[in-house]
This record gives sequence, structure tokens and C-alpha cells, in this order.
Amino acid sequence: MGLGDDQQQVADRVIAALAGAGARLRDDQLTAVEGLLQPAARVLVVQATGWGKSAVYWVAAALRRAAGFGPTLVVSPLLSLMRDQVAAAARAGLRAATLNSSNVEEWNAIEADLRGGQVDVLLVSPERLANPGFGRRVMTALAGSLGLLVIDEAHAVSDWGHDFRPNYRRVADALRRLSPDTPVLATTATANTRVTQDVAAQLGEQTLVLRGPLARSSLHLAVIDGLSPLKRFAWVVENLPKLPGSGIVYALTVADAERLAGAITAYHGWAVRVAAYTGQLEAGERERLEEALRGNAIKALVATSALGMGYDKPDLGFCVHVGAPPSPVSYYQQVGRAGRGIDHASVVLLSSTADEGVWEYFATASIPRRSPYRGLPMRI
Repeated sequence: MGLGDDQQQVADRVIAALAGAGARLRDDQLTAVEGLLQPAARVLVVQATGWGKSAVYWVAAALRRAAGFGPTLVVSPLLSLMRDQVAAAARAGLRAATLNSSNVEEWNAIEADLRGGQVDVLLVSPERLANPGFGRRVMTALAGSLGLLVIDEAHAVSDWGHDFRPNYRRVADALRRLSPDTPVLATTATANTRVTQDVAAQLGEQTLVLRGPLARSSLHLAVIDGLSPLKRFAWVVENLPKLPGSGIVYALTVADAERLAGAITAYHGWAVRVAAYTGQLEAGERERLEEALRGNAIKALVATSALGMGYDKPDLGFCVHVGAPPSPVSYYQQVGRAGRGIDHASVVLLSSTADEGVWEYFATASIPRRSPYRGLPMRI
């Protein structure tokens, strides 16, 4: 099929802005883009982290916009992911904006720009998509003119997915309100066969599924088992300066992230700069720390899972886990931050049988114990 000359120029400009002068769409990426240029297209891309899924939707968004269609709506789950995507869109020459909990004071201006045709790409969370007020003000205005709908981290749409989020179900409502000719792209790096089939079925019978291998040759994995909690901290303190470039050290709890960051600083001082990154930080502070790591101003962020899928630093040189994540899928998501634009990244898991107890606590802490309620009369 191929792109026309004008379309190829737009695609080349976008890819060069994202990946550097001379970069071009690969054949597999081109297949996805070409599919999205067809009316009523449904495309599901299941590819490894670092494959370039976002490049597909930025090129498709630019091509649809150049052809006179309306803005692209990207449904994305994390604030860090949205910030990275807004920056990527700007590099690609697209005017992007996001509506999320950290910029409420900007909503009115962004919505006015959207109605005035001044926004090329709007990024929203599934929770924002589920908000009735948002639906009335924004989705109704976009329903007939949307150029492209992108569902990022689409495994969360599926009941079978490892990270099912009920508000992602509202994406189905958005699909029903779209013009039938609006193309839809769903992307994920973590969908097994069952999840892939489920998401494809929700998109429609004619869905084009592009699924590749999930192995990453740039990641060099190692496991060190059986260390006590104190020895795991000591391993990180001793070996952190030897790890390549800058990276992320994951801890299972907020307390551990803060303690480990403090231990590293106490031992190395300013020679090895680190900071704790958790979900308890204000949005502005989290963004500041993300930028410090991206600019190699610090050696590492000692983070909880709050810094997970979506953070984009192509030259992230290492990823260390002080404790195993709750599932292989979560581990894959987190180590996928490393080695995206370099040939070698070190990935180390410091595991322990005690990790299972941490996740058992997280899974059951909010469930009330049975004994206080046994024997109480039931009221209907």
C-alpha cells in the first residue's frame, strides 16, 4: 500500500523529531500506521517496551491531522506517562494537552482551545474519561470530529489483564459515541494470548492484531537470592556507583524507599546523588525528580511502583529491585524502563522469600477480620 509522497514527508518529520535525524518508520510500524489511515480501522499493537508504539500513534495523529481530521484522543493511565507523551508530541510538532488531577486550574483554558481547534492531541486518564462532566463538555464535542482514538496500556481494558482498571470499561462507551469511521489504536507491552483476544474482540471483528516477541536483547538480567534485608541494602549501597549511567532502584514499600535513599546518601554523600520517589510526593516534586533522572543530574531514584510504566528515558542504564514485584508482568513492566535506546542495561533482582509476605499484606490489609463480626445479627 505505502504512503504517498506528502504523507511520507509528514511521517519522516515526526520520526526524525522523536528519534533523531535520519530515523524512519520500520516496516512493522509502517504496517500499523497504514492500517490506521483506513476508515473505521481497528488496530491492536502488542509489542515489547522500547519497540516504538508511541511513534505509531504520533505519526498516525499527524497524518490524520494533515488530512483535515480532528484531534487525537489518547487514553493513558499515569501522570508520568502523560507528561512524557506531551513532550514527545511537542517534539513531533503536535500541539498536545492533558487534563488530569495535577492541572485542574488549566482545564477551562484547555477545553476552550480544544473547542477552538487549537489542540492536536488530548491525553486523559480513564478516570477522567469516566467523569460525567467531562463526557458532557468534551466527549460530546469530540464525538463527531475525533481524528483518532488511542488506548494506551490496553491490557487494562480486559478482565483477564494483570492490571484491570474498571474505568477503562468506559472506553467502550467512548467507542459507541464515535463516528463509525474513526480509527482506533490500542497498544500494550504486556498481554498474553487470552488478553490479546479479549481486547481485540472488544475493538471489533475486523481488528488488525500486530504482535511481536517481548524479549529485550539490551537487558542483561541477574538474580541474587537469599540476602537478608540489611544485606540487600548493603549490596545496593556498595554496588550503585559501579552500575552504568543512571537508573532506578525499586523498593516494595514507601518506608524502604526512604530508608534506602537515606542510607545511600549517608554513605556516599554528594558523590552518589539519589532521591526517594513515592506516590506520597506532590505531583510537582515527582515531576522535578523525573526530570532530574532524565537529565542525569542524579544517579538513581529509589522508587516504589509509583514510578512504573510510562516513564521514558531511552538511556536508562540499570534497574535494581530490592524485593520481587507481585508478578512477572509487573517485573517486566518495571525493568522495561531500562535499555530502550542503548545496547546494554543492567537489571538485578535482589529477591527473598520474605517478599511474598509483603504482597500478602498489601492484598489483605483492607479486608476486615472475621472474628469481630461472628455471631452478630444480620440486618436486611
